[in-house]
Amino acid sequence: MPVNDSKYPNSAVIELGEVDLNCPSNCQIHNTHFFGTDRQIIRRGQAFSFYARFQNREWDDSVDQATFTVETGLRPCESNETKCTFPMGRCLDQTCWSASYKIHQPKCISISVFPPSNACIGRYILNMQITSCGHTYQRCLGDFYVLFNPWCADDPVYMDNQAHREEYVLNEHGILYEGVHKHITSRPWHFGQFEEGILDICLKILDMGASYHHGSDRDRCWRNDPVHVSMVVNHMISSHTTNSIMKIPENNDYLKGTKPFSWNGSVPILQQWYNGRCRPVRYGYCGSLASVMCTVMRCLGIPSRVVTNFCFPCSIENPLGINEIFDCTGKNLCGKDKLWRYHCWNESWMARRDLNQCCGDWQCLDPTPLETGRGSACSGPTWVRSIREGELDLDYDGQHMFSRVNSNYVGWLSQNNAKKTKFFCDAWPCGQHLITKSVGSEQFEDITGAYKYELGSVKNKEAYYRAYRRIHPGYCNASNCHIDRELSSLKNPFLSDSGINMRLKMANCPMYGEDVQLHWLLENLRGENKNLKFNLSAQIVTYSGCPMDQFWKDSVNVTLGPREVKKIPLCISYSQYGPYLCDHNIMKVVAVSDPECGEVLMVSRDIVINRPPVIVKLLSQPRLKVPCTAEISFCNPLQEDMKNCVMTLEGCGLFKEPMTIDLGTLASNQQARTIVEFTPYRLGSHRLLANFGCHRFAYCKGCSKAEVCCPAGQNGTLPVSQNGSLPVCENGSVPMNGSGPVPVADPAFNSMCEYICIPVCNPNCSAGGQPVYDFVYLPAGHPLCNTICNQGFNPSVNPGFDLGCDPGFRVICETVPPATCTPMHPSMYGSMPAPTSNPVCTPMPHVVFETGPAPAQQTGGGTGPMSYSVSVPANNAVSALLTHFMAGSGPTAATQAVPTHISAPPSHPVCTPVAHTIGTPIVHTISTPMPQPAPLSAPAASISHVVCGSAPSPTAQPPCGPMATLPPQPLSAPITRGMCSPGPCPAASPQEEIQSFSAREYQSATDGSQVPSAPCVLPLPRLKDEHAQIFWKKGKFGGQLLETIWESIFKAKAKG
Repeated sequence: MPVNDSKYPNSAVIELGEVDLNCPSNCQIHNTHFFGTDRQIIRRGQAFSFYARFQNREWDDSVDQATFTVETGLRPCESNETKCTFPMGRCLDQTCWSASYKIHQPKCISISVFPPSNACIGRYILNMQITSCGHTYQRCLGDFYVLFNPWCADDPVYMDNQAHREEYVLNEHGILYEGVHKHITSRPWHFGQFEEGILDICLKILDMGASYHHGSDRDRCWRNDPVHVSMVVNHMISSHTTNSIMKIPENNDYLKGTKPFSWNGSVPILQQWYNGRCRPVRYGYCGSLASVMCTVMRCLGIPSRVVTNFCFPCSIENPLGINEIFDCTGKNLCGKDKLWRYHCWNESWMARRDLNQCCGDWQCLDPTPLETGRGSACSGPTWVRSIREGELDLDYDGQHMFSRVNSNYVGWLSQNNAKKTKFFCDAWPCGQHLITKSVGSEQFEDITGAYKYELGSVKNKEAYYRAYRRIHPGYCNASNCHIDRELSSLKNPFLSDSGINMRLKMANCPMYGEDVQLHWLLENLRGENKNLKFNLSAQIVTYSGCPMDQFWKDSVNVTLGPREVKKIPLCISYSQYGPYLCDHNIMKVVAVSDPECGEVLMVSRDIVINRPPVIVKLLSQPRLKVPCTAEISFCNPLQEDMKNCVMTLEGCGLFKEPMTIDLGTLASNQQARTIVEFTPYRLGSHRLLANFGCHRFAYCKGCSKAEVCCPAGQNGTLPVSQNGSLPVCENGSVPMNGSGPVPVADPAFNSMCEYICIPVCNPNCSAGGQPVYDFVYLPAGHPLCNTICNQGFNPSVNPGFDLGCDPGFRVICETVPPATCTPMHPSMYGSMPAPTSNPVCTPMPHVVFETGPAPAQQTGGGTGPMSYSVSVPANNAVSALLTHFMAGSGPTAATQAVPTHISAPPSHPVCTPVAHTIGTPIVHTISTPMPQPAPLSAPAASISHVVCGSAPSPTAQPPCGPMATLPPQPLSAPITRGMCSPGPCPAASPQEEIQSFSAREYQSATDGSQVPSAPCVLPLPRLKDEHAQIFWKKGKFGGQLLETIWESIFKAKAKG
């Protein structure tokens, strides 16, 4: 509106119009686009920009001023740094909240806002106040989120290695390591920090944990410090009195909640906590607690990882000693101390300003509340380097973290008179194996050296002495020798001191349902006879060191001659341990000598019983928002029925919520296969996780990687290769880059091109006329394309390629008619989508047909690529070699294909008709021998021949002709389907018949002097009453290629 004030005679109040927050671009720049691009999620220490448009005139600094206000929290105020007001200028001040602008378009400015590297994290409200021509008005521009920034050098969580940032901040998939130090097992875990709603849940955790700092000097602005944020998260995981995220079952009783080991990821846990009014989720264990904390920390922008420590002591009385007590039968008695077989905690990367650290390092945070001398509490953050150096007074809970990797094991034999005696044993030191998932790999990384120096080294002893004096104030001024004498008095004597060596060695790697086979090795180290009586025992032990039932006992008299070595086999049958195993798949076998024989000797072994595998197979290439099917199978290895069998499926980016399938009862040695359909909703690399549970055990895990890509033909542009050039894949040519053709066996082949083109003879060409070819585009991830790119089937790369071998894929299609180009429908290579009445057929990738004349010979020397058609029968010995040549020989300018989805037939005689819907299980069946499949056929109406060009499609089709029979296929493997031609192949007239090559004609063709002008047929050997033919015409075919094909034919014939 105009202003009459004499100060502004020619101006009007500027009117703010549309404001574009530019969320997609900002999220991409700030590495937050994984959350989605519909919200403004930015990282501190890095500016974000948006556009402001004005309705009536341009922005004028002389009469227009703007001020921004950002605020976060329930009661924002400037004193606790949760509210800030700052003006808009011409440049940014990177030491505080600031804003600047530049002209973007007429009546439009681009505004940049800079959140400082010490800003509090959380959800902010952004307000803009405009003063124009003496008038002031305000508008709320919306909200935005501020997270920690490991890409910013000024942020305490800065991590300078991009590969490490991708692993410890952006990776949603992890691996948890379990078992014992001699038998490490692993299972996948979904962190899911970018799943919908997780960010809001993580901020809710900070809100609920705000009372942790109440009354302290950090009561106000603690959200800007990663140290104190990590302390709040650590406290909220399991130590909060009423609103902790997860509880650990007491006395291993989890009847009132979910079994701790059945969880596959953090997302369902966090969602259940949030939707349940912030009440603890029942139940978890150390692995799930550490993983949930890792999810929260990564979501907030703090690099984090899960660490597993094997032989983890939990002592109440002596921080540097762990005691285990056994009776004379070898049974482990329950005492105050516990020796955990493994324990998981979290590590987070940050620079500790309170410790004057100038750069980031790993900080140890243990969210599992453990019993200590002062009660139950979580631990951390503790600088990992301070643990190694024994500097326990520098940090939070340094004493507890040091003792957990440096305690000494002491074993005792309890006799009837309550007398305890130390026995001779070779104890494994505590904390001698700490591992975590390695960067960019599925393998584990040993990080023991980060927590302690090599055992027995000078630095290791110095650190231990330093820590011992701080833990035991009475030894503050004691000498090192005095401390050594004290430690020696606590340790068990070695077995060798008694003149006997013993160990238990595994003879097999048992799985559920199998007997445990061991070899007990004894050696007499002295020159005199040894007569000993041993008591043998086996009992179940939980991962947390709680001894369960003793299910096996025995006694053996052993006589050892001088220097004699003896091996005694031991067997524990499944019928003995099976009823007691449950979810605790660890047993402890002990051999202890009778105290009446003199010295007490003991040897023990922790044994892990492997769980049966769950096999997960994707039956089609996962594509965004396109239904995909997967097969999950499980075999009952027990000699008894499994009751109450339940399969649970989940996967970030694949399932919006976990899918549960009730399988009922599974008989002994019977296999269940389940076909499920789901629709991926996020691009990228994901995992499909499966968990099987029954009355015997709660979990058996399986997973499969799922690379979700765009739907065929919707990528927009082809990806750029490393040298910056676009790959070309058209008319059967191999991809081209700036340095020439990409080798077919190049591993990067699939990642460079979106499709592979296979030409097929067009049915609309006139008999005897110029051949016309359609081009079938298959996705680069298609199994047939993978075979083309596999160097194992490339004779030029692998000279030992056996032409008679099974190429490893199945393509069923019709016999190509003679070269007269009689009507023939194009083949559908590969797999098809599962129709609504077909639960086992696999989805078909998008197939595109492009019509055009055969490329003419190019001028200026050389010829264009040869156009040809091929039909590959099932199990053809030469099909892999011929398919290899479908990659062509050179690029041409072909028209971009238009994606078209080919409809699938409504039913298939092999598949059992079962209706299903997306996102629910289609069918689960108990496997039985498959009957011989019936021949494939399909009505003409079910085949749509799409032509992208001027050539019309045939209006009428004769009935379907003879079709090759599907060979028997195991249901466990993806079964690909092919479609037969709607019409039979009419016989060619004598004038139209093309004679086969003779040796002389072959020689003329390879010399290039007499190349036939008409299309010719290379006859291929018959195999199982099927045959294939390859068409070619004059062009840049190459004598070498002809020679290779011709030689392959004779080799195949020679093999019969």
